[in-house]
Formats: sequence, C-alpha cells, structure tokens
Amino acid sequence: MKGLSLRLRNILVAVIALGLFIPATVLTLDKAYTTSLTQAKLDEMKLMSLALVSAFELDGDIPYMPELLYEEQLNLPDSGYVGMIAFRGKVVWQSASALNITITTPPPAPEVGKERFSEDYRAKFDDDNRYFAYAFTAEFASSTDFEPVRFYIFNDKQEFNAERRAFVDTVWQWMLLLSVGLLVLIVLGINLVLAPVRKLIDEIHLTARGEQKQLSANYPKEFDGLKQSINHLLQAEAEQRARYKNSLGDLAHSLKTPLAVATGSSPLPEQAKEALGQIDQLIQRQLKRASAGKTGWQSAVPVAPVVEKLFSAMEKVHHDKQLSYTLQADENCKFVGDNTDLMELFGNLIDNASKAAKTGVWVTVSLEGQWLTILIDDDGPGIPQEQKDRLLLRGERLDAYTEGQGIGMAVVTDLVAIYEGQLSIQDAPQGGARIQVRFPQ
Repeated sequence: MKGLSLRLRNILVAVIALGLFIPATVLTLDKAYTTSLTQAKLDEMKLMSLALVSAFELDGDIPYMPELLYEEQLNLPDSGYVGMIAFRGKVVWQSASALNITITTPPPAPEVGKERFSEDYRAKFDDDNRYFAYAFTAEFASSTDFEPVRFYIFNDKQEFNAERRAFVDTVWQWMLLLSVGLLVLIVLGINLVLAPVRKLIDEIHLTARGEQKQLSANYPKEFDGLKQSINHLLQAEAEQRARYKNSLGDLAHSLKTPLAVATGSSPLPEQAKEALGQIDQLIQRQLKRASAGKTGWQSAVPVAPVVEKLFSAMEKVHHDKQLSYTLQADENCKFVGDNTDLMELFGNLIDNASKAAKTGVWVTVSLEGQWLTILIDDDGPGIPQEQKDRLLLRGERLDAYTEGQGIGMAVVTDLVAIYEGQLSIQDAPQGGARIQVRFPQ
C-alpha cells in the first residue's frame, strides 16, 4: 500500500467495499425473498387443507370426499401438489394429482386442532425430490365418538427452487451492473476530488522549473494554509538568496580595493606579492563557491547555447592553436541550476581541455535516464592514471598543462558537489583526457 497513489488506494478500497457489500446484499435479498415465498407457500397450503376439511364428510365410520375439488392443483396429475387424508391410521383418500403415487402409511400428524409445517420434507413416495409438507388434524363425529382425521398437503419444491434461483440470478446480474456503475461514479468522484491536488502538483512543478514565481491558482479552502505556506517559503528563499549574493558582492567589493592598494604598494617584496596573489585567488574562489548552489525553485538552463557561447570565447582565447570545437547535444538537455554556475563549470573544463588539446575539443551532452551526462574530450597528451585522482583535489596542479588550473578544477569540483553530481576523469577516444560530469535531473 505504501507505493500506491491516492487514486489507486481509493479505487482499491472501493473495490473491496463493493466486493463485500454486493454478496452481503444478495444474501440478504435472497433470505428475505425465500422467507416471503415460504410464508406464501404456507398460506397457500393452509387454504388447500381447509378446503379438504370443508369437503370431507364422515358418514358413520365411512369417510367421503367428492371427486372434484375446488383447488385445481389437487385435481391435475403431476401438478406438484398432493393431497391426502388419514383416518384411524390408514390413508383413506388421495387427490387426483397423486394418480401415480401410492401412499400406504401416513406421516406423523399434530394433535387435534394443531398444524405442522415442514420446509424440507423427504417423502417416502418420492426419494428424488424434496417437498413442503403441511399437516392439520381435525375432529369428526363417528358412529361411536368424535375421532381425529388428519389432512396432508405436499408440494414439490422444484418449482419453488427454480423461482428462487431465477430471482437470485437476476439480483446478481443487476447488482454486478450496479457495482460497475458505482465503480465508474467512484472513479469519476475520485478524479474530481483529486483534481485540486493534481493542479497543486502541476503548479509546484512549474514553480520548480522557474516558469512562475508562486502558486496563484484557486484551490478549495482546505488548501489555503498549504498554498500560503508554500508561497511564503518561495518568497523567503528568494529573499535569502538575494541577500546572500548581495552580501557576497559587498564583501568582494570591500576586499578588492584594500587588496589592490596592498598589491600596488612599493617597494613590495616578491614573497609578499606572491602571497597577496594567492589571497586574491582564494577570495575569488571562495566567493564563486559561496555564490554557487542550487535551489528547488529555479528554471532549467538549456546547455547547448551556453556551450556554443563558450566555444566562441575559447576560439578567441586560444586562436594561436587553431582548435576545432565540436558540440553534440540534444535540444531537451537542460541543467537544473543557476546559469552562472553552468558557465563557470563549462568555462573551466573547456578552457583546461583547450590548453591540453592539439587539434580540437569535443563536448557531448545527453540524457541518460534521470541523469544529465556531460563529456568533454581532447586529443592532448592525456592524464596518467596515478595523477587523475590528484587533479580532483583542491588547488592541485598538474604539470601536464603549462598554465595552472588548480583553482579552476577546484571550483568545478565544488560545483559538482553542490549540485549532488558526479565527476570522473577517463581516457578520451581521441587519445587525450575525458572529463565526465553527471547531474541528477
């Protein structure tokens, strides 16, 4: 359940609820219908028994019944109804409907004036089917005294069971159709209820990509507090980042003038000049590092235009080497971060590759799953395996390049770490070094 969306959870709960409700409803309706049919059957058989009682006569010790009865079911053979009268422990009459049935011993009967009803009677005259059985005992005057006469009505349950099955089948069909309709309504209702949630998520995505500054859509009142909190967070984050950058700019400006004065003072020992130069580099690096960083609320920067712009600059900087610059990048490749940080990262890497290259620099940008992968290749002398790890250390300089790159690679390393990326040094197919940088999207 943890990995399921709210929509799937609601649909699953609805399916489970319907799966429990529908059988329970069918069972309840079946029970109610069966009870109603059984009561109707009891009333019907009671009336048939009263008809037999009213038609029966006892002339002395001789019982008498008319050939035709008012109840037609007892006159028709194989109608499913059987009437029977017992006197002095013997069957003295059977209805015409029992033409093919022979009953010699009557079943037990209640006391005089009482009735007995059985919903599942196994008749001795029919071993294949079950019957409803109704028995009533009345008292008639014989030649000597009042004696009990027992009246029986039997009804085959086949028609009753068929009617009940037809009812249950019909109920199941309609309940299944009803469940499908309810499920459709539930899904539509869930979509309607979750529409504001989806709208909120879409707005958050737009804000994360920098396409809007805050949430502006109208939401149900339950979301007012959340909307205000998110907008307040966005505003506070933007203000804090602005204050941070302004403070760094003020710091850089404050340090720049005193450092320039100290550097220009004469006479100044060479050791002091070198130390002041290192201080200037450290200040510039730390300012770049501190101002770099990703936030959750900035637009994605297309990579290709930044690289092409840097290619134009590098052609001017390294015009004496007559290098060729090749870019292979998809249009949808974007860097989720600050444009200045992307310029800083590519600028240092392409500049280092240009210093080492003999004829050209190749940049490949692609999307691999959830990662933005950047490859920068050159055809220079390459970097020995034992020195690749050293190059990623802070301020480490290799003799492979005539111009120092310690600060540049350190800034690159910091930027990759800040954006939770991955940096590795490999061998390029062209024979030089390959710098691979990967950023999560």
